[in-house]
Amino acid sequence: MKSKILLFFLFYSFSLMSFELFQQAEIDLNFDGKKESISTKTFDDGSSYLLYINELKIKGKFEDGECDGFAIFDIDTSDKYKEIAVHTPGPSDDDVYVFYYYDGKAIYKMGELSRWPKINGNGIVYVKDWMGFWEKNDKYVLNKQTRKLDKIPQEFYYVGVKATVKKSFPIYKTREFKDVVANLKENSEITILVCDVSEDFLKYSYLIKSETNLIGWCRGPVLFEHAQGLPLAD
Repeated sequence: MKSKILLFFLFYSFSLMSFELFQQAEIDLNFDGKKESISTKTFDDGSSYLLYINELKIKGKFEDGECDGFAIFDIDTSDKYKEIAVHTPGPSDDDVYVFYYYDGKAIYKMGELSRWPKINGNGIVYVKDWMGFWEKNDKYVLNKQTRKLDKIPQEFYYVGVKATVKKSFPIYKTREFKDVVANLKENSEITILVCDVSEDFLKYSYLIKSETNLIGWCRGPVLFEHAQGLPLAD
């Protein structure tokens, strides 16, 4: 379990270092052949900042964390823009990026993403987030009309983690938790298939596959108390 956790954080430490943070830079943001002068200024509270592009500026504020610069991305290589992402590492490396673009006349906010975005230049941004023992993967698409980052909704998130039952517990037909499908056998192997994150963390519902290929739901606290071998980490 420790090796899995270590590999996870090594991977994301590497991925977070794959772009450069600037305090000041000169880059052609709208492909007009002229480089823009870009910089950030941080206020005394640390979380408030100004993003400057040439003579223009736009103010922003992080809810938690101090601005430490900006990075440049090209979300869609087929359009005429590069994007600026103002960054904070957050209080515990919970990275937050506020995306902007510049059209030569004004600066526009595109959206805010947390944790670890993956940008390949095709107009799609995948964002991974660590959920205690599994990775949540969200998809954002760059809307060509509004130039906002639109989140693609998912009813459930894939988990795909195996564990062992240390104490028997029931799984249910639905998320109303009324009809019992099975009482999972002690020391049997289970697979956590998907998670419903529509409620608070302690009320997350997990769809479980039993060793005998039966499927049913349980609440997160029940799973944590009755299963072992989950790669738990903050």
